[in-house]
Amino acid sequence: MVFAERLIRKRFVRLALAVLLIGTAGWAFLPYVTHRVAASAFVNSELVRVSAPFAGRLTNALPRQGDFIDNTRSVNLIEALSPDRRHLFELQLQYALANKTGELAQQHLTEIASLDAELAKRIDTYRHAIVNLISHEGMEAEAERAGCIEELKHRDDVGLRMDTLTESGLASEIRSSDAHATARAASTRCAVAAARGDRIKAELEAAQNGVFLRNGISDVPYSQQQRENLMLRRQELQTQALQESARSTQLAADIAAERDRIAQLDNYRPALPGGHVVWSTTASPGSAVIEGQTILDLADCEHRFVAVDLPERDFEQIKMGDVAAVRLVGGNEWREGRVRQIRGSAARADDRLFAAQIPSPGPATITVEVSLPPDDVRSDGTNFCGIGRLAEVRFPRPFFDMAKFAKVGWHWLTGTRNAETASNAASGG
Repeated sequence: MVFAERLIRKRFVRLALAVLLIGTAGWAFLPYVTHRVAASAFVNSELVRVSAPFAGRLTNALPRQGDFIDNTRSVNLIEALSPDRRHLFELQLQYALANKTGELAQQHLTEIASLDAELAKRIDTYRHAIVNLISHEGMEAEAERAGCIEELKHRDDVGLRMDTLTESGLASEIRSSDAHATARAASTRCAVAAARGDRIKAELEAAQNGVFLRNGISDVPYSQQQRENLMLRRQELQTQALQESARSTQLAADIAAERDRIAQLDNYRPALPGGHVVWSTTASPGSAVIEGQTILDLADCEHRFVAVDLPERDFEQIKMGDVAAVRLVGGNEWREGRVRQIRGSAARADDRLFAAQIPSPGPATITVEVSLPPDDVRSDGTNFCGIGRLAEVRFPRPFFDMAKFAKVGWHWLTGTRNAETASNAASGG
């Protein structure tokens, strides 16, 4: 005890203790001289919200609060209670109807082809029969015309003989006139026979070309008319079959898409992004959810940032991309971050989803966001990637600020500041 008192009373010990205290105070105050120190800061992160796309029941695979997602994976979150299949049934009914209509059209086309073949045979038989009939009539007309010519020659010879007898007085003129009248009648019958032969020849040529000019037929027989009607009907059925085939193909694609949609509605399996932690859950496994209800909030652990409040006067001194030193309260490691956003006190409120609530900037206060490096962000289920922890942030001052601070301090210590102020006041007066 006596030794301690003697040691303390020594001059160099007291001086050393004073220097140590002054050095400790300077060392503690130095960061505030070389850096801008934030008054308040905390770790924050943006949220990814997962909502229910349809009404259903949550599965037991629902992640728990605090679970860390290492890699992106699909998780079955919702099972549909009663998916709406009415549209699928309607599409299936339309598909069956289109197929049945197409089959009926093909069946009708087959029947029309068979009937068309029968009509073609009937028309060919009819044409050959008419051609043969007209050919025989032509032969009859030719024979009749030949006989008429022979009869006309005989009548002309009789008329010449009667003229000779009349001139010799052996026959009367009446008998001669009757002979000439009979000759003229025979000539007329020959002309009629010739005309009939020409008509039959024209009919034969037309019949050989498939056009019939007798028996009240309008250029073609009834079988040909029916065949032409069948051709028009066949074209309509072919068009209908093609339309139904295209419609069936489209409906098959629609049915496949609807089944995929229903399969997706039966189970909701979103891809949860890696590097996120389950920040909050709004329902328990097995509970029912409605469409649009929030299920999970995932906090991004790989893109955390520190929200810092600084005085408004520092707005021009901090730039995007500036380096800042960050240390979480309770830790000893200083990390290097970079400024990613600066918001003034009158800026509109940020509508993004954050894990931690960002207070609105106060009067003459700006909010600076400093990104953190994505190192050691794995959550153990309790620390939630450090989101919400308080932090100390230091922004290094530029060299000219340090020189200005040193100059002001030197003037203050030496008293030249007051002298310059008095001199300026005197010169101004």
